[in-house]
Amino acid sequence: MKRIFTTSILSLLVLFSVAQDTGTVKGVVKDKESGETIIGASVVWSTDKGRGAATDFDGNFSLQLPGGAQKIIITSIGYETQTLPVTVKNGETTTVTIALGMESQQMEMVVVSAGKFEQKREDLTVSVAVIKPDIIESRGSTSAEDALEQTPGLTIMDGEAQMRGGSGYSFGAGSRVMLLVDDLPILSGDAGRPSWGFVPIENLEQIEVIKGASSVLYGSSALNGIINIRTAYPKDKPKTKINLYTGFYSAPAQEDARWWDQDDLPIYGGMNFFHSRKVGTWDIVAGGNFLIDNGFIGPETGDTIIQGAAAVVDTRDSTGAVLDWHAPRKEFSNRFRFNVNIRKRSIKTPGLAYGINANAMYSKGTSTLLWMNNTYGLYRPYAGSITRTVQTSFNIDPFITYSGTKGSKHTLRGRVFHQNNDNDNNQGNMNYVFFGEYQFAHRFAEVKDLTITVGTMAQYSLSEAQLYLGNERGDGKSNATNAALYVQVDKKFWNRVNLNGGARFEYFSINSQDTIIRPVFRIGANTRLWKEGYLRASFGEGFRFPSIAERYIFTTVGGLPIVPNPDVQPERSYAAEVGLMQGIKIGKFLGYLDLAGFYQYYMNFVEFNAGQFGAPNGQYGRFAFKSLNTGDARVYGVDVSLIGNGQFTPWFGMNVMAGYTYSRPQSVDPFYVYAKDSLGNDVSQVSSSSSMFGTQFDPNYPKPTAADTAEFAKNGILKYRFEHLANVDVEFVFTIKKKYKLSVGGTYRYYSYMKNVDRVFYQLDVAGFPWNAVEFREQNNSGDHVFDLRGAIELTENIKLGISVKNLANRVYALRPLKVNAPRTTQLQLTVQF
Repeated sequence: MKRIFTTSILSLLVLFSVAQDTGTVKGVVKDKESGETIIGASVVWSTDKGRGAATDFDGNFSLQLPGGAQKIIITSIGYETQTLPVTVKNGETTTVTIALGMESQQMEMVVVSAGKFEQKREDLTVSVAVIKPDIIESRGSTSAEDALEQTPGLTIMDGEAQMRGGSGYSFGAGSRVMLLVDDLPILSGDAGRPSWGFVPIENLEQIEVIKGASSVLYGSSALNGIINIRTAYPKDKPKTKINLYTGFYSAPAQEDARWWDQDDLPIYGGMNFFHSRKVGTWDIVAGGNFLIDNGFIGPETGDTIIQGAAAVVDTRDSTGAVLDWHAPRKEFSNRFRFNVNIRKRSIKTPGLAYGINANAMYSKGTSTLLWMNNTYGLYRPYAGSITRTVQTSFNIDPFITYSGTKGSKHTLRGRVFHQNNDNDNNQGNMNYVFFGEYQFAHRFAEVKDLTITVGTMAQYSLSEAQLYLGNERGDGKSNATNAALYVQVDKKFWNRVNLNGGARFEYFSINSQDTIIRPVFRIGANTRLWKEGYLRASFGEGFRFPSIAERYIFTTVGGLPIVPNPDVQPERSYAAEVGLMQGIKIGKFLGYLDLAGFYQYYMNFVEFNAGQFGAPNGQYGRFAFKSLNTGDARVYGVDVSLIGNGQFTPWFGMNVMAGYTYSRPQSVDPFYVYAKDSLGNDVSQVSSSSSMFGTQFDPNYPKPTAADTAEFAKNGILKYRFEHLANVDVEFVFTIKKKYKLSVGGTYRYYSYMKNVDRVFYQLDVAGFPWNAVEFREQNNSGDHVFDLRGAIELTENIKLGISVKNLANRVYALRPLKVNAPRTTQLQLTVQF
């Protein structure tokens, strides 16, 4: 007993002595310009960098240091490093306020998606594009799909994201580009298809686009890359923003295709809004969007009758029978969406936060698969090819995060995502996605610039649909299970070289029929060669399991059957990239130029094919669509981008974003027979490609010449791809009388001619079907140049008025064959914030 008492007294004396020899430095770290507190800034003792702290959700830190004159080093991604001398008094607390200035280069961008923790853009080992919310607002974008169309290397064709030619058109079934909102997947559980109108863009932090295989961190659908929509939490000052817009579609340049009266242009309008504020330790954001769009695609059948200034549609079909509809069967889109983000910052446990995010949408609309013909029916749907949808969607995302003072972070989050598409034409479908993920990341203080990220996830998808009656039981009820473990290690050496590597182990199962466990790996490196010059290289594997839709869809649209293939197998790939990023400073213009070469090889490549796969008694004979494994394929090319800005005088500035992508998507063996059609004919890239035969078709599968096949094997590309993509966005900003800001900008997009589509469309044209796809492609075989123009003026600090004109030249073009893109649209926009 006496020994215990003596030991206790000695321990107290030691602790008292230590306390007398040290003091506490407490403080807050803020943004020098805005005054907002900075979360996660690092504060370390210059003598022993293993002794440090990270700022909490309110920007506060506390650090115990020896008494006397000391120095602390404060760093945060995107900010200039600051060294601060402090005098520490033994047994006392010294309070400081630290203001960090932003780095002076355009490359200050901070990216989370590449490694699931904050990194400077110049330290990344992969290609990335970052889109800021002010760019989206200035363009007058009304959806995430619209906001992304200027991203170098990315094309969104009829709602499907294509990255660097890695995928063609799949009629909405399966995606090789993962769409995320706040790091959580938001693709439908049955088809893997994004719903762009559901994505909240009114309260953005930024959009991050990662190009190249990202399966190690994000799983199956990230075979070609990811798009991460990152929403913003409140700043110290409350903010409310309302964006009202209205616009109209101009008459098509092809006069005989106009289905509306000249004085009765189709219109659209809507509103985005959000409010964010801090209430004590609560962070609250609420926002939403509504849209009413009358659309530019006209009635399905019947004639347009002009009565005065109004266009009244006769809703009779070609036989004179009255259609069973209360409104004309034309394309339109109406939606209302509301979202809320709530986060609680713990006082008792610094670094702990928990909350819930939610988003819900109700929409009505129609979508068109085929145009009527390429003349008067270009902006009208082919009979039976328009689908009406009443959609209800919601997601609920609970989460808990804990950031320790020693560089560790725990994240536990979940998502329940639901979609119910009440479609006509026997195409209704409903799905649930239940997703959960735990992630631990630790940035080691004792080993400089070492970060390890480990995590596990599980996802269960449940689908019930008339669309998927092709499943094993024939009841349209299917489920899919996915689980994974992953790890990634990032280390910086000599303050110059970044290395990272990771692995993921995936488990997949659909309807308990197939169970697959697959590992994938990636490595990457980045080094600073010279001042603001960075060389990077990466290699990564990818793996994608077919979606429920690809295996089991069984329906007919406009008389065109889509048949199931329960035997379609998973696809694998490996991808390599080498890139060089160079910071640029020309006078007062700051930016970066990025050049990347990429190569991706696919095994068991899955493509949506059109051919003689149906029953003999169909409206178009045996013509049908089907998902098939088409053998091996490869895509290689180059990607160049430039982004920058400059404030040349106090009254004049400029922003630039430009890019060019060349991709060469090819079949490794175009003669490989990957299927038999319903007539027993061999199906290969050679036999099924339109580019093999020009426009002269024999319906009985003519044999190509040796010269034809040799040319195709050498230069033929995969279907529904663009070899060349270019985009330029330039904006000039003027300050008038030190009070008003006037901006004028424009965009340019180029899509090269789509050289190859399914050959059967040409055969049907020759056989007398009315779409005239061959004629339209022959008339528009030099690629498409699309121009937009915009302008805005800030009337006061809180009110901005803008106008945007898209497709300025009113070009008639179709990115996806048999569906025309919008004619010129003119939009007025009023933004109010306070």
